Amino acid sequence: MDEIFLWPWVACILPLPILVRWVSARMSSRRTDNRTDALRVPFFHRVSGLARTVNPISSTVQSAFLAVAWICLVIAGMRPVHYITDVPIPHDARNIMLAIDLSTSMAEQDLSASGLPISRIDVVKAVVRDFIAKRAGDRLGMVVFGTTAHTLAPLSQDMKTLDDLFADVDLGIAGEQTAIGDALALSVQDTAKVPEGKKIIILLSDGYSNAGSVSVSEAIELARKQNIAVYTIGIGSTNVRQSSLFGLVPGDNIYTWDERTLRKIADDTGGQYFQAQSADDLVEVYRKIDRLETTTLDGLLVRPLWELFYYPLMAALFFWGLACYKRRAK
Repeated sequence: MDEIFLWPWVACILPLPILVRWVSARMSSRRTDNRTDALRVPFFHRVSGLARTVNPISSTVQSAFLAVAWICLVIAGMRPVHYITDVPIPHDARNIMLAIDLSTSMAEQDLSASGLPISRIDVVKAVVRDFIAKRAGDRLGMVVFGTTAHTLAPLSQDMKTLDDLFADVDLGIAGEQTAIGDALALSVQDTAKVPEGKKIIILLSDGYSNAGSVSVSEAIELARKQNIAVYTIGIGSTNVRQSSLFGLVPGDNIYTWDERTLRKIADDTGGQYFQAQSADDLVEVYRKIDRLETTTLDGLLVRPLWELFYYPLMAALFFWGLACYKRRAK
């Protein structure tokens, strides 16, 4: 059924004018017969006057107009609506844990944005915060790591709090080294707590795994057991600057991050490895991951509806206006 009334109980007031007129007539009759009223209502004469004003009986046409106006008003109060055909809603159901390297090497200004040098952490903050802002419907959390790994925020849909926390983090708060194994293991542990939905980890690092109590191999095994895909990002410039008689000059193309480890993590967990040597590169990496991990849930439908109450309401005002005009004409 496409048309229904959302508040059908409002129809109970439909006979109200008749009831008011009947009670008013009874009270008038009792006063005429000089009988003692069984029930005294101090303000009832006002109600009676209102009933006579709202429902004049001096003209059959005028009464008909008022009756139609009242019926239309009640119908409007019942809130008629028209349902449109069910529309499926695409919904991205993802639990995304971000693991961000905050070792002191992230302060290196070897990336570029608009042709100008910029530090790795500044690029990461700008791009990741934009990524967070666009994650409507997803759950996001964050692990930060250096020599040790810590949960900055658990998985939730509170993007505002996550963004505020990440905006305030400083380099070196977790130590100067890089514990990739610990970071991955903690990310898996936090992500596994969520019982449903697609689960992925995006791990970003600019260095080699040289600290921590959990090996990378053990962390990979944990991720595989939980069926969590890990996307890894190596960030930094391959043009390492070297000292010379002429100052700092570009050197050979050398990866400043542990590409072999990051690639192994991604390959063994069903994810993908990326590298970013500029702000634009990192933006594109997160866009690719976003496209790769889109999950549409079937069965989510919405029934759009159109409110129709204004049609009977306009009709009620129209007939009430005709009744008032008829009365003045007399």
